[in-house]
Amino acid sequence: MSHKKSAKIATPDPELERWCAVLSAGSAVAEIVPPVWFTIQQLARARGRSDCSTSIVIKQLIESGRAERKVFTVKLAQHTRPVAHYRLK
Repeated sequence: MSHKKSAKIATPDPELERWCAVLSAGSAVAEIVPPVWFTIQQLARARGRSDCSTSIVIKQLIESGRAERKVFTVKLAQHTRPVAHYRLK
């Protein structure tokens, strides 16, 4: 079974051409994560526990107002992705 790339659609509209250029360039820009913010994986590794058990504790801390969650755009391998980070208040 062969896989064919979809044919490029003609975009006579300048605004569509602008969109295509931005989407092709990968417009997401990685943010600098401040040193007080950590991912679930970092916190789990530091405490020697699983990601799952750490996320349960973090959820409880957030619900009690002792921690907060923020999503940063970070570069992972070859892609830029939103990644949740946590910090204590």
